[in-house]
Parts: sequence; structure tokens; C-alpha cells
Amino acid sequence: MTYRQTDTYRIRSGEIDANGRLSVPALMNMMQESANRNALDYSIGIADLARQGFGWVLMRLRINLHRYPLYGQSIRITTYPTAVDKYFIYRDFTVLAEDGTRLADACSTWLTFSMERRTMVPLPEFIRQITLPTDVNSRLQLPPKPDFLPPDGQPARSVDVGWYDIDQNQHTNNVAYVQWLLETVDDATLQMKQLSELDVFFRTESRWHDRLLIRSRLESSESWLHGIEHATTGKDVLLARSRWRNSF
Repeated sequence: MTYRQTDTYRIRSGEIDANGRLSVPALMNMMQESANRNALDYSIGIADLARQGFGWVLMRLRINLHRYPLYGQSIRITTYPTAVDKYFIYRDFTVLAEDGTRLADACSTWLTFSMERRTMVPLPEFIRQITLPTDVNSRLQLPPKPDFLPPDGQPARSVDVGWYDIDQNQHTNNVAYVQWLLETVDDATLQMKQLSELDVFFRTESRWHDRLLIRSRLESSESWLHGIEHATTGKDVLLARSRWRNSF
């Protein structure tokens, strides 16, 4: 059986930014919730994998934001898997307003890892055997490598991974990373512009008490490059590019 998950969320006061719009981290949390519900229908949720010694990892996410809803408005998120191969499962998202206006869309790539070894493994057979929806228009599958490099220069800030930053897989939640890196763009961008696209490539996990270094560099008048690395090992945790448009 195939499943498409559609959920309606009413935007609460704790989910808006300083301009009264739905914040990007809050939207990502909603998308993550809908993806998890869809995975449960397929019996490939977090607990299903954990019972067999596996966990989910988001490897890449590209989200395009067209319009931002406001406090009290409702949005409808639809998500479903679009393709499965030996190592990756691909998932799309669509975010609509109450009147059907497209607010955002996203495509993502996921993999599984061994809970014991903490390393990537091929998708278990019970995941590769799921039946995919056929009545949907899937977006382009993201390539396994990004087309941008990590920024150079001194870190903009450092963070210590806290207890409330980690998820059930005992590693840092991807939404925490996004909030940290978006906070490193300059004040004028945050106050006067809107994020229009975010492309994130996750490379290695971080865990509770890890110290991370965050770098961001202006790439053009409309884009920033971001990188997060382990302070002790120097390994890249993620690379990202954010694109911004004028808000006013």
C-alpha cells in the first residue's frame, strides 16, 4: 500500500519570528513531524528501525520558500517518498496555504546508519521494498554532492550541543543546525530580507556535549555559504547555502 501524509498546522505564537511570520526552524519541525508520521504508516519509523539496530539520517535537504504565513493562519503539509535505491530514500514536501497558495516545497535525501557502529549502511530490505506513490510529480533527486564549498575564515560562533538539541537517535537534530547557521548572517539580512532557499548537505553527526564551530560567508548580494565543523576533530558536520530576497 502507498501512503501520502497530509497534515494541517495552525501557526502558534512560539513559531513566529520577530516579523510575525512562521520561522524557518518551526516550519522544518512541522515537516519533520509529517515525515515521521508518513514513515510510521510505512512501518519504517524511528522505533521500527531502532528495533533492528538502525537509525535515520537526513543527508540533504533543499527547501524553497515562496511566501511566509502569519500567526494564526493554517498551513497544509503533504509529504511522501518518491524513490528508493540501495543507499538512499528520497522524500518530497509541499506546503500550501488555506486557499491552496503554494508557500514552500522541498526535496530531501535520507540514509540509514548502524546504531552500534554509528556508520552508514545500505538501506535494509524492508525499506527498499516499500511501495511508492505513482500519482505524484516528484521533484529532481538531489545529487550526492553539493555544488558549493565550505566557507573559509574564522568561525562566527561556537556552540556546545545541549541535551535539548539531540533526538532519539542520540545525535543533533537537523533543525538545531539550521537555527544555528541562520543566526550567523548579518543583522541587515535577518531584519530586511526573507530566506528564499536553503540547501543543506549533512556530512557527519554530532552528539551531546560536542563543541561545534560555525562559519558563514557572504557569497553574493543574495546568498551566503555556511559550514559547521567539530571543534576537536575538524571534520565537517554540514555545508549549506542560503539565498535571500528583499522583504520590503
